Amino acid sequence: KLEPAFKNATYWSNQKHWDWAVNPNSREKPSFLKDNILPIEQSGQLKFIGDGEELFPGMKVKEVFGHTEAMMIPIIDYKGTKIAFMADLIPSVGHLPISYVMGYDVRPLLTLNEKQEFLKTACDNKWVLFFEHDPVNECCTLKDTVRGVRMDKSLRITEVE
Repeated sequence: KLEPAFKNATYWSNQKHWDWAVNPNSREKPSFLKDNILPIEQSGQLKFIGDGEELFPGMKVKEVFGHTEAMMIPIIDYKGTKIAFMADLIPSVGHLPISYVMGYDVRPLLTLNEKQEFLKTACDNKWVLFFEHDPVNECCTLKDTVRGVRMDKSLRITEVE
């Protein structure tokens, strides 16, 4: 029987995504292995947060629905700069163009709209994007161009001021 490795941790999700994960569609079933995730709930260490709620002072989550149901994008306020962990909404700098979405998004047209809204907000407010899947660019700042929002500067998380 699997148990959470961190006995004192709190594991956070939102109710919509959790319900989706424990009852996935056929396409996403290989990503949501019940043997891996149900022990978190059974441990009593699982808690839920809602869209836009503060997990703790300076950290909110935004729910997006194009990649998978109610995926959470953590947005952290660090010394007055917002850093967004892009997860699979924008996994790399190469995915910044609005029409560049992944083939395994469950609702690719919704992803297009979510990216467009998110990138406008991030660019207008000088957010730093942190990429989970980019092998070259850990983070970047943004600029608005005639082709849309693009990377301005690549930086490491330790360079965020």
